[in-house]
Amino acid sequence: MAHLVLKEIEQENFSVDNLIENLSYKATDGRVSQTDFDPLILENIFRKTIDDLKIINDKTKQNIQVLEIECQKEKDICKDKILMLENSYKDSYDYLSVLDKRISNVSTTMSDMGSQLENLNRPRLNLFESHKTAKYFDKFMDGIDNSGVFADDSKLEQAAEVIYKLYILSNDLNDEKFLKANELVLKKYSEIEIKLFQKFHDAFYKNDRKEMKKYLNILSNFKNYQECVNEFIKNLQMAIKNSDDLFSEIIPLCAKTNEIINEVFLNNERIMEQFVKDLFLDRVQTHVSTNLEKYRETDLEKYLDTLYLFYNKTKRISKELSELMKISSESTFFNKLLNEVFQVHLKDYVNLEKINLQNKFRAHLDRFYEKIGHTKKTQSGFVSNLLSKQTSEIIDDRFLSHDVTTLCIDDAKKSINRSLLLCDANIQPKAIDDMYEIVCQNLCRDHLYYSLDLHINALSSVDFRQEINLHIFPFIKQMNDLMYLFEQFTNVSVIPPVMNSPYYQKIMNKLNQICTDLEIRIDNSLEKAFTVICNHIRHVLQSEQKKTDFKSDNDEIFNQSTIACSKAIKVVENQVRKISNCLDGKNVNNALRELGIKFHRCIYDHLLKFEYNEQGAMAVIRDINEYRMCAKNFNCSVVDKLFTILYSLTNLLVVKPENLQEICSGDNLVIMSKETIESFVQLRSDYRNIKFQINRK
Repeated sequence: MAHLVLKEIEQENFSVDNLIENLSYKATDGRVSQTDFDPLILENIFRKTIDDLKIINDKTKQNIQVLEIECQKEKDICKDKILMLENSYKDSYDYLSVLDKRISNVSTTMSDMGSQLENLNRPRLNLFESHKTAKYFDKFMDGIDNSGVFADDSKLEQAAEVIYKLYILSNDLNDEKFLKANELVLKKYSEIEIKLFQKFHDAFYKNDRKEMKKYLNILSNFKNYQECVNEFIKNLQMAIKNSDDLFSEIIPLCAKTNEIINEVFLNNERIMEQFVKDLFLDRVQTHVSTNLEKYRETDLEKYLDTLYLFYNKTKRISKELSELMKISSESTFFNKLLNEVFQVHLKDYVNLEKINLQNKFRAHLDRFYEKIGHTKKTQSGFVSNLLSKQTSEIIDDRFLSHDVTTLCIDDAKKSINRSLLLCDANIQPKAIDDMYEIVCQNLCRDHLYYSLDLHINALSSVDFRQEINLHIFPFIKQMNDLMYLFEQFTNVSVIPPVMNSPYYQKIMNKLNQICTDLEIRIDNSLEKAFTVICNHIRHVLQSEQKKTDFKSDNDEIFNQSTIACSKAIKVVENQVRKISNCLDGKNVNNALRELGIKFHRCIYDHLLKFEYNEQGAMAVIRDINEYRMCAKNFNCSVVDKLFTILYSLTNLLVVKPENLQEICSGDNLVIMSKETIESFVQLRSDYRNIKFQINRK
């Protein structure tokens, strides 16, 4: 049984419950649930297993102790080895330090000895070279210029070295007896220089950079060395084709050229800068001027777009070249090049941008008014608020264009974006302010103001006796949408660039003034629109309401409101629906409150024109109930309160005379003046037969 228990314990997924189950099953042969089950057998098995487990536990502890002892021994051995290695490393390091010092001393000694030997040998070399140069000059004195190295073309390098020294010597010998020799030296100097140029060109066309470097080093001592460099730069630039896409060729060419210059020239940074400068001031400047001038007189927008495109490409190329040439970010090299390339076109850029923006705005507005068949009326350059004469032209939302506004704002954005790149930082805020003024004048004053003034003037000529169809409410909705676009344009495109300049407050004042002026005009238009609506309601009431409506003996009149009431409510609901759909936020609440108050006044004044008998009083109460229901559409507690009071006032027409005093003391009428209450009581047909006097403390 012990070996079975041990096997069970050594399993990875060992479980005590499984062990007990297995022991129970094997001890009883699976007869645990039967009636003849003997629990003593199971107890003996469990006791035996517990004893086996104790034995296994003791053996395991012994094995652990043995392994721990062996592990400690191994640990001690490793520790001793590490100590030995550390001591060995320390000794090796000390020995290496001593050896390094000895090598350093020997190196210093050898360097000193080399310098001493060089100092001793230099005078002898100089003397030897001077002697050799004097011998060649002596031959030139005899008229012989093709001796020694000069007679062998394969020794061109040695000949260049000798002729250079002879050239320097001849410059110091000014006596007449040396005149002929100096002329021969100068002639030979020029011949060798030409041969060196030719050798360099041959190496250039073969792309033999090793030879190029060799002859450039030799030519660096000659007086026309810079001409060779210029010719080299010119030949490299010839790789650029006269194509429309010049800018795409510059970076690959400069990368290749930079590689050649770094490999061939010693003063590679200066040569690369000269190459880039010549490239910009020759090829790039010519390309820019040629392509810009053809648009300047014919298409100003195309001219400005092309200028922006070329400047942006040139600036991007400058940044890439700066990284390629590893030029410091503080360097002004490329900034100066940019200014030189574009200075002719940038000096009057701001004026051209403003002229173009003005022309674009005028073109958009002229096309728009021509499209709708309208001749714009202006006065001394400013929109006239009131047209000089009446016109049959229908004034509706056609006079305000979302497309025109979008086009104008897009053009202004383009102009401002161009100015952010092309304008000098010092004049940038003023340029943006000037362009913003063009936007305010042409878009806001000449289009938005003008359209709103047309609507306001048109309201004065509306015939309120006919069915009214006011366009002012959808027009105001469209106006609010366009003003949102204008404000968004101002906040996103105009404000950030001038945030830290004095022009920030100036631009904000312009924006606030535009908003204030439009708000005043809109309030004025709403006031006139409400007047037209109320006049129409009065006309409907006056033409449809009969005196017999409120002084009749017909009982059937109670079942429905009067025709005048129904038509007036229909007018009001139609206009309230338009206002709710077209205005939003506080604007709709204020507008509905104002119209609701005016509507209440119309009804109030209308009721005072009639005399009411008992049946008529019930009819007017019916109408007032309908008006109260209609007033709910205004969604205004003030209007609701006014119609509630009006309802209480009409109750004075129907109550018995003895109850009038009680009604006047109600919550709604107690706040009313005696004159108002008496004016309604006087409308009763039985007023002359009753004695009524309101009593208040």
